[in-house]
Amino acid sequence: MLFRKIGLILILIVCSLQAIDLQDVSKSALKEHKLILLSVESENCRYCEKMNKEVFTPNKYVSKINSQYIQKIILIQDVNLPKNLKVKYFPTNFILDPKDMSIVDEFVGYMKPDDFLSLIDLVYEQEVQN
Repeated sequence: MLFRKIGLILILIVCSLQAIDLQDVSKSALKEHKLILLSVESENCRYCEKMNKEVFTPNKYVSKINSQYIQKIILIQDVNLPKNLKVKYFPTNFILDPKDMSIVDEFVGYMKPDDFLSLIDLVYEQEVQN
């Protein structure tokens, strides 16, 4: 019984830390004049793994993304996934406004690095530069 209570407490702590993490992401994005790139993935998703390997890992792409966005990768099973985000296919990349976490745009499925960067550049220019 004691172990069950300790386990429950640990789960609650982890969940609350992730909720705080999304709030922190929003605050940081506002402070740095960036948008939020929230990548929603599923376990064992080969296209998620491919996107991570080809787009979200190489330094040349990461530095470009980080210059305009604060990125957070979250699993669909995460209880802290914002309720307004409806995900059917993976990966799904949401661009969120840090002021109210509203959806600015979304891209579904794997994309080649150059195509993905072109799209997020365009969204950034339209949302932040204006």
